[in-house]
Amino acid sequence: MQVCYSYSVLVLCLIAISTSAQTVVPPNIRASNTIEKLTDFRGLETGEMLFGIPLPEGKVIGDTYLDTKWKTGSIMLYDKEKLIERYPIRYDIYTNEVDIKAGQQVKVIAGNKIKSFSWIDSSYTEPVYFINARDFKNEEGTQFSGFFQVLVDGPLPLLSKTDIVVRKADYNVQMNVGSKDDKILKKEKYYYLKDGKALEVPGGKKKMLALFGEHAITIETYIKDNRSSSREDELLLAFDQYRKLVRN
Repeated sequence: MQVCYSYSVLVLCLIAISTSAQTVVPPNIRASNTIEKLTDFRGLETGEMLFGIPLPEGKVIGDTYLDTKWKTGSIMLYDKEKLIERYPIRYDIYTNEVDIKAGQQVKVIAGNKIKSFSWIDSSYTEPVYFINARDFKNEEGTQFSGFFQVLVDGPLPLLSKTDIVVRKADYNVQMNVGSKDDKILKKEKYYYLKDGKALEVPGGKKKMLALFGEHAITIETYIKDNRSSSREDELLLAFDQYRKLVRN
């Protein structure tokens, strides 16, 4: 495993701090993303049920990775903010570990040692950033675990967090209904950062718009003018527009 120190990264850090608005992504992890995309893909196996013979034992369907594909990325450790750069990585939600592919070997770093990491994803036009959720608490003061994905950075950051839920097998032999397999599901929630806490974004549109104070009406109009196909798209529009309004 290669740990990289770079004077140029430090310089970029200082420039970013002096020229940008408040951010939650560490500038040195942002500055390290001059890396290539990765396109490896490993599919999921599927099975079929044959009638007239005993049913096979149930399986566990799904995986615990945020994304099974390897993506070239950068990792910043808590230890002296060391950077590990330009390695294919992927994140295991269940174990809270980041896998690193080093040549023919795969090594693992525990999530509690990682301050933040980022990777290049072909679905996004910019690098995707993740920050350790243990650095934040919820409204009740309980510490989070795992990682937040930073969807919108700035004065009111928008974050998402994906957790694992297991749906147990519910197959009924007599009725021949249900599933004989346990299924791993991934549930996503959205949060915003305020006063050092990660608070869940309200589900109702009016309560969500109230987060933006005097800019609420302007942002509501902006959302109407730019139709969104999903809740995440709507939140991205709202929080990004708020970032632009505050910055201006």
